Amino acid sequence: MATMKKPHLVEVLEKDFHIVHDKIVKAKDNYVASHEKEYNQAKRVVEATRKKLAAAKNQAAKAAKAAQKSSSKTAHDQLKKAKAAASIIGDSLNEAKSLMKNKEANLRAAKPFERKLAARAKALEAFEREWAKKMKAEEAARKKRAAAARKKRAAQKKAAMT
Repeated sequence: MATMKKPHLVEVLEKDFHIVHDKIVKAKDNYVASHEKEYNQAKRVVEATRKKLAAAKNQAAKAAKAAQKSSSKTAHDQLKKAKAAASIIGDSLNEAKSLMKNKEANLRAAKPFERKLAARAKALEAFEREWAKKMKAEEAARKKRAAAARKKRAAQKKAAMT
């Protein structure tokens, strides 16, 4: 039965480091953009609801004029319906405004966090560069020790031959 070689702790840590680094970079790229998208959607909903409210108010005004001119029950019912529709749309506008305010607050909060993510990504990149330098230096030192050991063995062989 073949034994499984356990990965070295440094290799495991390096793998974990790269995973975390990739997550931070992706988060930095998408974090503010997603909040801006949500805010823009909420803003469009508010604008559309404002237009509906304006149309409903105009309809209510027309119904009021019609109710004044003709004192019929149908005209008064139409006036009530138009006022109710305007009231419902007004409520939905207030709700959409509060949603937009929440999205705007999230966007404002996201911008400083984006700076933190950028700083973390920069620090991780600097750490990675330093790590690569250390690995190169360690490899060079290993090669130097191996060359010195070969020279020493060669010198010992030469001394043993004479």
